[in-house]
Amino acid sequence: MKAIVKTKREKGLELQDLPVPVPRDDEVLIQVKAAAICGSDLKLYNWEPGCEKVFPNLPVVPGHECSGVVVAIGANVQNISKGDHVAAETHVPCGTCWQCLHDRPHTCENMPLFGHNIDGCFAEYAIIPCAAARKVPASLSFTQAALLEPMGIPLRAVLDGNVKGDSVVIVGAGPIGLFATAFAKIMEAGQVIVLDVNPKRLEYARAVGADYAIRPEGDQIIGEINALTKDFGGAGIVIEASGNVEAIHQAVQYIRVGGHFFMIGHTDLPVSFHPSRDIVKKEISIKGLFGRQIWETWDTAEEILVSGKLDVTPIISHRFSLDQFEEAFQTAFSGSGAKILLLPE
Repeated sequence: MKAIVKTKREKGLELQDLPVPVPRDDEVLIQVKAAAICGSDLKLYNWEPGCEKVFPNLPVVPGHECSGVVVAIGANVQNISKGDHVAAETHVPCGTCWQCLHDRPHTCENMPLFGHNIDGCFAEYAIIPCAAARKVPASLSFTQAALLEPMGIPLRAVLDGNVKGDSVVIVGAGPIGLFATAFAKIMEAGQVIVLDVNPKRLEYARAVGADYAIRPEGDQIIGEINALTKDFGGAGIVIEASGNVEAIHQAVQYIRVGGHFFMIGHTDLPVSFHPSRDIVKKEISIKGLFGRQIWETWDTAEEILVSGKLDVTPIISHRFSLDQFEEAFQTAFSGSGAKILLLPE
């Protein structure tokens, strides 16, 4: 089978011909129909600092956002059969640690990560542990099913934010921010403001329903948002999906008293706050979200897709074959795309 492989601790990936893997007792083998590139895949391509911890074992087949058809199952697999359509959850819970036993399998203490420290889906066939294999309705397209994983975290932020009738600011218009924008509109937010420095991504934000799509210019964005949100007393919900330190610092200044700040972007850089002024006196709640609640988030996302409320078409900007993976990754690096798919067939 064709597979994209990370073989060296340096920039680049390789297209290789590998044997089709055989599932073990608690695994399923799928023929991959659609896979999507994530920001962590871009970091892996460049072998950025920290990759040695996230991707400890090379060679590895990356990719964790995917869907496909089950072609073989292990001896212990139940509730999934050959021919079923499935999508992959990245977090593979152990089922026995404190987190798993207290309804937090998405933050399992011992979890492998599909496409990170175990082989993923940038291939014609992929093994998925049954604990992370989600059977999906055949009424969903493989493209829709492949996007259930990345849409899960922004959906959690929108649901936890109880956005109906309120002002929502979404920082970052990459795929995660675009999903957050679309979900905020579906959940009847009173106002959705999207910030990004990339004009093309602001176009995508408008396409999925943003009321305002703004390119921030320094600290003047604080005044702009205060003016736009004055009828709401300020921004009630901020969803930070950029990982930009300056954007995070600005957000705590324009969020209103009693507002909710959801951090889903990633950065390893420190952020400075004035705790009394920015957090305590404003009674801001700050919540980080890592992964999807298994399987509650999936249930909700699936219901929204099946209902037709969410059209993923504006978020999918490019489609490539596995042979075209270099072009796919360079398109992702350029910032000209939104969600970029790899279609093995």
